[in-house]
Amino acid sequence: MNQLRTAIALSIILSLLSLTSAFAQTSPKSYAIELVVVRDKKSIETDADMTFGDNTVRVVPDKKSLAAETKEFAYTDIKFADQSYSKKPLFSVGGGVATVVLTSLIIPFIAIPFLFIKKKKHWMTIQTEKEYMVLKLGDRNFRQIAAELETKGVKVSELKEKEK
Repeated sequence: MNQLRTAIALSIILSLLSLTSAFAQTSPKSYAIELVVVRDKKSIETDADMTFGDNTVRVVPDKKSLAAETKEFAYTDIKFADQSYSKKPLFSVGGGVATVVLTSLIIPFIAIPFLFIKKKKHWMTIQTEKEYMVLKLGDRNFRQIAAELETKGVKVSELKEKEK
């Protein structure tokens, strides 16, 4: 009787393990990123989700108003995937300059250096023959995204900033 119970329990455990591994293999991986979108001759960074399917990578903006900016590329169509870690102003021109100007009126010369603070971010450009997308990746997911592309057969090149 104990052998029968052990056999049944073992078969149930094996069935559950095979089901969970089957689901793990078929569920696409998704990452939160920012998609750079051009609107009225200005670049806008908008939250988006990057999903890796079996044959395509898809980037969908979170905002419904930007749904037309959804991009989907077949891995076989991707010609270039370039990754970089480069500087960009920490403050946006609108809010940051106003803050520094207001602060500098109160405490002159102390706020001026804040205009020149720059912070590096992880960027990726993915290009096909006819389309491209520019992505700002997170500090925690840039390696996983590059690895996902590499496992799908897309070579990711690392670009370095030129030293002055």
